Amino acid sequence: MSLEEGVRTAVITCMGLKQNESVVIASDGPTMNIGKKIREVALEITPHVRFFNLDIYGKRPLEHFPDAIRESAEEADVGFWTANSFEGELESIRGPFIKEVLNGGRHGHMVNINEDVIESALAVDYEEIKDFTDKLYDKLIKTDTVRITNDQGTDITASFNDRWKWVPSAGICHEQGHWNNLPDGEVFTAPKEMDGKMVVDGVIGEYFGNNYSHEDLKETPITIKIKTNGRAKAIDVSCENSELEKEVHDYIHLHDCSPSIGELGFGTNIFLKELSGNMLQDEKFPGVHIAFGDPIADETYADWTCPEHLDMILTRCNVWLDDEKIMENGEYLMEKF
Repeated sequence: MSLEEGVRTAVITCMGLKQNESVVIASDGPTMNIGKKIREVALEITPHVRFFNLDIYGKRPLEHFPDAIRESAEEADVGFWTANSFEGELESIRGPFIKEVLNGGRHGHMVNINEDVIESALAVDYEEIKDFTDKLYDKLIKTDTVRITNDQGTDITASFNDRWKWVPSAGICHEQGHWNNLPDGEVFTAPKEMDGKMVVDGVIGEYFGNNYSHEDLKETPITIKIKTNGRAKAIDVSCENSELEKEVHDYIHLHDCSPSIGELGFGTNIFLKELSGNMLQDEKFPGVHIAFGDPIADETYADWTCPEHLDMILTRCNVWLDDEKIMENGEYLMEKF
């Protein structure tokens, strides 16, 4: 598969760009080729395309939201964010950019994207991903309790609030809603309760991925104890890498809400065969991810919000929906569907 095919999937299949709609693209140096390719494909459909290189607006991380980008985001029918993640930019520019686009349009979020991700996770059949995602979603909405274990020491039990929704996210943004991370393929919710221990040896999101690889986490995994007391929260973080332990602890204690479990998700991009080290792709890898902080309330209907959202990938999991085992050692038990 090629960059061209992946970008066409994003612009046409996932976002459903229409003639004469307006598009805004935020990119930066490392993602410039992808941003420009999105612009090229979008211009084949509509002349109303605005492209911004964030790096020209100051040293990263940017501490402000440039007026020109804000105005274009306000007017856009479709937005794409391909730029890299920097500490603090979720609050200063990335979050506000998304909010402005979503005020009247739809958004494809491609933070930290690279060409390998485009070619392996976007240049695929999203109708098949949607079929699988819908099948898993149909099971999850009937589930009272999820249990997750693995040989690394994870043992977590989660339960759910009937008012908070499971969200099937299969990449067909123009049909399913106004927001998608791309590449896509997952079902997620904000759990009401979660208790136990999670061992993170896969990938960690936000800007941590710039400094800590999948290999680093396999060598020194992060262990987090979780307990529900009003809300499910991290109560202890430990890691043999003391620097990583401190950074994670500090991040998930930036605000009172930051240690809360905001998301439990299952990746459903069945075309992915291995972790890439890129969270944008890896949370869609068939398996389990858990996030601290924001519960994506616009979609899950959770009754709280948070400035942070830190995803973490658990590997080789076993998963039970009530008494039915649907995953073993990281493999979906397809016959169960």
